[in-house]
Amino acid sequence: MYEDFSYIYDKLSFDIEYEKYAQNILSLVEKNNIRKDKMLELAAGSGMLTNFFFDEFKEIDALDLSTDMLNVFAEKYDNDNVNLIYYDMVEYENPGAYDLIVILLDSINYVTNPKDLEKLIENSYKNLKENGLLIFDINSEYKMREIFGSNCYVYEYEDIFYTWDNFMEDDLVDMHLNFFVENEDGSYKRIYEYQQERVYERYYIKSLLSQNGFADVKMFDEDNMDIVDDETMRILFQAVRK
Repeated sequence: MYEDFSYIYDKLSFDIEYEKYAQNILSLVEKNNIRKDKMLELAAGSGMLTNFFFDEFKEIDALDLSTDMLNVFAEKYDNDNVNLIYYDMVEYENPGAYDLIVILLDSINYVTNPKDLEKLIENSYKNLKENGLLIFDINSEYKMREIFGSNCYVYEYEDIFYTWDNFMEDDLVDMHLNFFVENEDGSYKRIYEYQQERVYERYYIKSLLSQNGFADVKMFDEDNMDIVDDETMRILFQAVRK
């Protein structure tokens, strides 16, 4: 997906509060008395979240389906306790290996086949140690339907101009992104990117976690760690393998 997109992704992530999201996760780690021996981050991308855990966990596995993203990760961060893995997060199995598994920045919404989501949750349960913690977020129904929906947006930031056209049908949002990146001579290179996300209702997710054996399932508004309401934009889940 990200052959030419890794540069753009990093450049346009300036407004994502990675450090705050990491602190939210670490707060839940403390509250649930989770050991900090081994952590897995799925859909780790270029490591912009992962790097806030370098000094917290003895060992980190960071997995992504894009070699381009992992190459950017390797170029940016040189850390001996991080193992980069090229793999599909839905299929990944390493039973009983992790104290913490993290899947952030609506990576769950990109799992558009509900059967794949069921498999991901099932494997996450298997991959955790006893009393291990799974933390992930989703774009809320409100954000998916009202903000994304079938809406169009135009943005400009530094050397990048882009249009974002969404089309929603049957709980799926098709996203067509056209990026125009300025070259040194003033001309522009066009990069087209297609993405798709699925709407997942929060109580469906909560039920899926419980069905797979997770306990202490809780939901938070990721922006303020408060109670989730009908206008929450991003929902953070925690679930414990008992």
